[in-house]
Amino acid sequence: MESAVRPGPKEVSPPALSAGRHPLIIGLSSGVLALAADYLAHAFFGVPLLPQQAGDLLLRVLPLPVFENLLKALRVLARPLLLAGSSVIIVAAYGAAAVVIARVVPRFFVAALSTLAALVSAVVALLDFSPSDNPLLVLIELVILGGMVPLVDSTARQIAVDTEVADDRRVFLRNAFYGVVGIAVLGIGYANVRRLMTALAVNEGSRATAELTPVGDFYVVSKNLGGDPVVDGTTWRLQLPGRTLTYSDLLALPAQRLELTLECISNDVGGTLISNGLWQGPRVRDLLALTTVPSDAVWMLMESADGYTESFPLSELSDDHLLATHLNGAPLGPSHGFPARFIFPGHYGMKQPKWVTRIHFSSSDQPGYWENNGWDERAVVKTMSRIDQPVDGAALAAGSVSFRGIAFAGSRRISAVELSWDGGSSWHPAQLDTEFSPYAWRFWQLTSGLSGGQYRVAVRARDGEGRLQSATPAPTLPNGADGYHSITIDLA
Repeated sequence: MESAVRPGPKEVSPPALSAGRHPLIIGLSSGVLALAADYLAHAFFGVPLLPQQAGDLLLRVLPLPVFENLLKALRVLARPLLLAGSSVIIVAAYGAAAVVIARVVPRFFVAALSTLAALVSAVVALLDFSPSDNPLLVLIELVILGGMVPLVDSTARQIAVDTEVADDRRVFLRNAFYGVVGIAVLGIGYANVRRLMTALAVNEGSRATAELTPVGDFYVVSKNLGGDPVVDGTTWRLQLPGRTLTYSDLLALPAQRLELTLECISNDVGGTLISNGLWQGPRVRDLLALTTVPSDAVWMLMESADGYTESFPLSELSDDHLLATHLNGAPLGPSHGFPARFIFPGHYGMKQPKWVTRIHFSSSDQPGYWENNGWDERAVVKTMSRIDQPVDGAALAAGSVSFRGIAFAGSRRISAVELSWDGGSSWHPAQLDTEFSPYAWRFWQLTSGLSGGQYRVAVRARDGEGRLQSATPAPTLPNGADGYHSITIDLA
């Protein structure tokens, strides 16, 4: 009689990586699903977005000349492409980390990968942390980015079970899992494509043809890789020391109108990152009268809904400094800072925050967002001039040629504009149109008889204090571009 053969104990796979579970797939899937959840949480709850934080840090460490060249080459696409690139790199980093950890510490694969994802995200969040960031939302971000690993690994374990009984369930889980990952990829792609399309749709600014720039043609520049905040006016609050104002409170304050040209510090020579508008809102001085300004306060510190920070010396405030609520007679749109933004004559746009949520004071300066990225603290507008007509490369008939354009010097105004078409050997005064406002661009025109040939026409301006704009070319970084704008025309 044959003796019964007892089966030996069933082999149990170690809790690290069982058969059928591929670390690269787990890592990439975890990265995709974690980022997709981060994008959703950012859109609906304001949770910080890791690709945006990483992109911000990259901008801080890039040498200024490199940043400037990238900005010139990519222009409005620079930030959307940085967001998309950061997203791809983060997903790839999840995959690479998973492969390395699977080889080095396979038994602690899940714990190690999850901890590493949360730890790296925490370092990035800490380095990019701003005073207006909510620590609780940052913590939620870390839970999302680190906690996705065990969820993905658990699903991978169930898919990898090798029994006939569980076959149908395994197939369902596998299809569902890859379906969710595919949807997540499409979601991330949609968010980035939408950002790219939005950037392409943004008009950098139009050539000046009228005194006021239509709101739809106004230039828009933003630091936000993941999209600008959309603020609800009914729930928005402006925090002042000891007092809070609603949007209705702000609109109830006496309002002042001010025509002012806004120029970006990134505006290159001859560029269109400059627009002129009619701003309306309460005076900053009236606003500060509603609260108590400490006796030792020297700086006014401002925070915005997107985490942007800026500072401004209290000694420079005048009756022409506004917290604007309207542009060209209509409430500010989302891209222009609804419900309120600062207007500070004489300074580039970086000193005039949008989506303002808080004002407080300090005895010492606290450099703002762009200052911490290497830009100039004062950001005072430089004297500029531009030829708008004719366009560069125009072919015209010899004889009477008309030139038109703009000049701007911030709060210093414009006193003269001159043109040269003989390499600077002689300069011809242009006629200045009537001044629109002490803080607005000024139109100029000049008509002259020119014979046939090719001409390189340059323009320069003097500010109201008699100082000529600099002829020495300088990049936009760190304090605005310098140099004469010029065009080439062919006359026959």
